[in-house]
Amino acid sequence: MEHLDIAARRHGSALVMGVLRESDTGHYYNSILALGKRASWYSKRHLVPFAEYFPVPRFVRRWLKEMNLPYSSFTPGPAHQRPLPVAGLELGPSVCYEVAYGDYMLRMLPKADALVNVTDDAWFGSSSARYQQFQMARMRSQEEGRYMIVSTDNGVSGVIGPEGQVVAEAPVMVRYVLRSSVTPMKGMTPFARVGNGLAVILAALAAAAAFALRLVGLRRTMSRR
Repeated sequence: MEHLDIAARRHGSALVMGVLRESDTGHYYNSILALGKRASWYSKRHLVPFAEYFPVPRFVRRWLKEMNLPYSSFTPGPAHQRPLPVAGLELGPSVCYEVAYGDYMLRMLPKADALVNVTDDAWFGSSSARYQQFQMARMRSQEEGRYMIVSTDNGVSGVIGPEGQVVAEAPVMVRYVLRSSVTPMKGMTPFARVGNGLAVILAALAAAAAFALRLVGLRRTMSRR
């Protein structure tokens, strides 16, 4: 990594990449490393069950070790992490399918003035999952009112505008240099202010209204009899 850091500093550039990181305590993290004026880290918070961690009780883990059955798990990153300072931007980072969880990304606001998602889509194969993930990224950009840079190894890489529009997109499964520009954004969208709470309340009210209408219908039917 040192030679990449030196090259970035020499050219006045910044690098953002996905790496696997081992802490001093022996824990492993699925992380993003930003290199430029200084190195900064983000560690993935929402891990994928059976892919990034083994969701079993501790006694099962102890039994696996006693039976010498290999397994490994990442450690989730801290719940509250700071945006990555990169090239004059404050990037709100996410790794892979974290982009599906809007409430996780809202924690970076209002300080984050742009977003970045780094992912490895190789395990999706040729399925539609890579395109689905890019659509999720477009939704997150619109919810938070921020540009998002999406970088994948063989998925859909691109730059998304604050209204969810695709500003630039690289072809899939092709080595490609994508050039675009990102404008730092400030402020909070209505969704960023209320989060998923409003959607939950509206869904609960709709369910209550449906139940009430059903109950009224049953009472009318019973009264006619």
